[in-house]
Amino acid sequence: MKLLRQELALAQRETIEKITPAARSSAMIAGGGIVVVYGSAYLLQAIVRLLSTRMPPWLASLLSGGVLTLGGVMLVGRGSKQLKNLDIIPQKTINSLKEDKEWLLRQIKSRLK
Repeated sequence: MKLLRQELALAQRETIEKITPAARSSAMIAGGGIVVVYGSAYLLQAIVRLLSTRMPPWLASLLSGGVLTLGGVMLVGRGSKQLKNLDIIPQKTINSLKEDKEWLLRQIKSRLK
């Protein structure tokens, strides 16, 4: 029973270690989205006003919105890539359970002899 508790504790620790980067990447995606929305509203307004002194306002809006959208897409893409590269399988626990199984089988075989 003690062995089972130890294995569960190991699985829990290892899972937390592997999930933490996923949580950080998810927070990066969410934070990037918020920054894009609020920041783009203010920057877009200022940039459009500045550019519309030299070009039609619709073109100034199009250029400004395109640049800001590209920046947001890049930030979301970076966070998504980090999430895809995470391995959340608790390998240490799996290996430890395999070792425990082999040990237990050896114990059983030695007592049956």
